[in-house]
Amino acid sequence: MLSRREAKQFHALRLRKAREAQGLFLAEGIRTVEDLLASRLRVRLAASSSSLEDTERGVRLLQAIAAKGVEVRDVTDAELGALAGTDTPQGIVVMAESPSATLDDLHPPGIPVDSPRPSGSPASGEAPSAIVVLDAVQDPGNLGTLLRTAEALGAAGAVLLPGTVDAWNPKAVRAAMGASFRLPVVEVGWDALEPWLRARGFAVLAAAGEGALLGERPVRAALVLGNEGAGVGDETRRRADRLVGIPLRGRAESLNVAAAGAILLHELLR
Repeated sequence: MLSRREAKQFHALRLRKAREAQGLFLAEGIRTVEDLLASRLRVRLAASSSSLEDTERGVRLLQAIAAKGVEVRDVTDAELGALAGTDTPQGIVVMAESPSATLDDLHPPGIPVDSPRPSGSPASGEAPSAIVVLDAVQDPGNLGTLLRTAEALGAAGAVLLPGTVDAWNPKAVRAAMGASFRLPVVEVGWDALEPWLRARGFAVLAAAGEGALLGERPVRAALVLGNEGAGVGDETRRRADRLVGIPLRGRAESLNVAAAGAILLHELLR
């Protein structure tokens, strides 16, 4: 049975303050928990209802959780619904340890972290690489989708500037579809980020409505995506090498930040 203290902890982890204080986050749903178990992250505690055992996949998941030595608390569907953040939970909610990544975890595979600035374009011999930088992105669904896109397209990692929503917000974790368990995600400010980027030859490209066409692609790029309403901040504009944008031929004035990020990232890495 789930103790009152454990139930209180599950509820508390919906809040960023509690997640940061405890170094834990919540994950729910069969697919998400499967991805979590397959990652290097440690699951601390699981709560499951009988509905999880209605499918073979659910039974296998319970067995995999047990094989990891994780304690499982049996709860009713109603109790699980109170713990979960979705209207139709899939019978499983777990708490796991939040990963800690540094800037040096962001280097693309095969490129040393202290590799000097490359010359020329991707045609010079080095495959293009990119880091996604998020400047005050507020919607956890957008954040999770951007992390999923970054991993899918081959970005080296993501940097969350101050003012950006927590990557371990339950909605962000669900939207990332396991990407946040595998992709390095670092929280730093420009004072630490810019010198690291410059020392490794990354051009800083900030996405903006008035930005120019991408044109020639840098070999290494830090793509900065801004707030859903205000766009990139003044400090980002000062730090950027150039502003880049996407030509819009229809009547829409702008694109969702996750959609814009996918298009620009594909162009940088293709």
